[in-house]
Amino acid sequence: MAKDIMYKDNSLIKVAEKKEEVHKYELKTSQGLRYPKIGAFGMGIYLNKELGADLNGIRNGIGGLLHLPDPSLLGNWDVTLLKRGIAFGGVDFLWPLFSGGKINAAVEASRIKSEIGEMETISTKNKLISELAQRYFQVKLADEAVIVRKKVLEGMNRHLYNATKLEEQGIIAPVEKLQADVAVSEANRQYLAAKKDAALARVALSNTLETEIQSADLSTDFFVSPFIKPLEYYQSAAILNYPELQKLQLQIDLAEQGIKAKKSSYYPTVATFGQAILVHNNPVGLVEKDQKPWLLGVGISYTLFEGLQHKNEIKSAKATKESVELYQQRANIDIKTIIEKIYYDLEKQDEQIKNLEVQIKLAEELVRVRNFAFSEGVASSIDVVDAESNLSGVRLQKLQAEYNYVTDLASLLEYSGLSEEFLTYTK
Repeated sequence: MAKDIMYKDNSLIKVAEKKEEVHKYELKTSQGLRYPKIGAFGMGIYLNKELGADLNGIRNGIGGLLHLPDPSLLGNWDVTLLKRGIAFGGVDFLWPLFSGGKINAAVEASRIKSEIGEMETISTKNKLISELAQRYFQVKLADEAVIVRKKVLEGMNRHLYNATKLEEQGIIAPVEKLQADVAVSEANRQYLAAKKDAALARVALSNTLETEIQSADLSTDFFVSPFIKPLEYYQSAAILNYPELQKLQLQIDLAEQGIKAKKSSYYPTVATFGQAILVHNNPVGLVEKDQKPWLLGVGISYTLFEGLQHKNEIKSAKATKESVELYQQRANIDIKTIIEKIYYDLEKQDEQIKNLEVQIKLAEELVRVRNFAFSEGVASSIDVVDAESNLSGVRLQKLQAEYNYVTDLASLLEYSGLSEEFLTYTK
């Protein structure tokens, strides 16, 4: 199936899916803001000398005041404040407890961006389905035109054969046979041109599919669907499903999260933190070797004045939201109008196809009558050529109407957000 081939090989779809993947990872990244940050630290320092103070002189003086026979009984007062070699390591953490809604707004904004990415992928696929329908049936149109032109050429060759026989029998003037020669030449020119058009149409289809495809692979013929629903159905579907309108609603939701994020600046930020030294070499001489000092606390910060920056940022965010809302209202009207135009053109093409079917029957009968009359010598070569040209013209008009019908249907479903249902209309 051509659609499956396109979904597998088309680079535009792959690009859109990669962008969607980026948004999903960004969402997971923002969700990490809710969790504590845990880290490890370590440090080693070597000084040129120890830092300390020998207080034994003071100790001896105190011992004299106390009339101690041996002041050393008071201990060694030679204190080391900082060793020459210092080494320690441990872990710390920081966990935001309250941010005034800033983290929630950031997570929700990332979720909305992820949904926008999904809508962009859907939009890309829908547009490519319309493009595929256009180029697929362009090939069908070109192939059918080749068949029509070939039939004309065959008809003109038969006419030339008859004209040659009649001229040899003296029934018609040489100019009649010359006119048949010219008609064959013109029919051959149009036939060759139609074959080139068919080859170019196939190239365009291969570009959309990004793979080679042969005429035999095109199994779906032109059709008129019995499943067309009322106009209001497609207009209502567009509001609910058309990706570009969905993206506008998501942009409004994103702007709302922007407002919440700006308002969070009016609230304090509260976080808990902690630190533990797990290994050390007793760098200051104040703790025992096996002790593991730690701390745990809660911090709060609040901006008292920032020059009305937050107030103006909130007003800017609100204005952004309002502008998108106004654009959304206009876009809803425009999409409904576009769908209405396509819908009525679809109906027009349906009517054209039915009317042209009747005209083809009449044109075929006219060709039969003109050929018979020419063989009887009561019609001119021009009459036969005109009849053949009229028949081919009507056939080509019908093919063009059938092509317009299916491309109108593809566009109608695209703007309704229902492109994936296109194949159900072909059955």
